[in-house]
Amino acid sequence: MDHAAGRPVDLAVAMRWLGGDRRLLRELVTIFVDDGPQRMQAIRAALTAADARQVEHVAHSLKGSAAILGATALQTAALALEDAAHDGHTEKGSDLVAQIAQELDRVIAFFADPAWADRLDLGAAT
Repeated sequence: MDHAAGRPVDLAVAMRWLGGDRRLLRELVTIFVDDGPQRMQAIRAALTAADARQVEHVAHSLKGSAAILGATALQTAALALEDAAHDGHTEKGSDLVAQIAQELDRVIAFFADPAWADRLDLGAAT
């Protein structure tokens, strides 16, 4: 989280990942906002089925997306779930899922505000 500004996303991190490509960031944000709720549903379904491998897979995917977008708290929570699932500890999932859902909601709300793009401080970036 961008603690200094109280935001769930650090756009400077995202821009470093993407080499300053604003257009790519906008595309990835659109995909993330569309796919995020489906990923949460997939995690919950896999936990209900005690399918540790699927939990690990979806959490890994969510972790990577969160990292690229600079959503550090979401990335950290998804990593914790990925690690727990990798070790076969799906019973830890419900607490982690609640944390992931909360962070995901915060990230989606951040990107739902069109002003997020105004926070990019890149000068001549695309």
